Amino acid sequence: MMRNFLVLLGNKQTGSLREDLLEQHVQHLEAMSRLGCLRLCGPFTDGAGAVMVFSGHSAEEVEDWVMQDPFIKERYYGSYDIKEFTEANESNRWLMGEPEA
Repeated sequence: MMRNFLVLLGNKQTGSLREDLLEQHVQHLEAMSRLGCLRLCGPFTDGAGAVMVFSGHSAEEVEDWVMQDPFIKERYYGSYDIKEFTEANESNRWLMGEPEA
């Protein structure tokens, strides 16, 4: 069963983005998207970090994907945090009737 994971990237190395590193990062994102595991991603408008939303089987699997990202490998982002979440949507009636965690 696929689960949902939010990844917050932080501790950005401002002013150190190389064109080749950006290209490698984009290629990684494209590969994750083709696999169907990357649902959305993007930088924060304040420039302080970025967010990724993955569908995966486990936090460990998602961490493996994050660790393969050139932005993490090259420490452009110095930290990341992975949080599993339950998607509230129309099909599950916005979690009505779900026990609160």
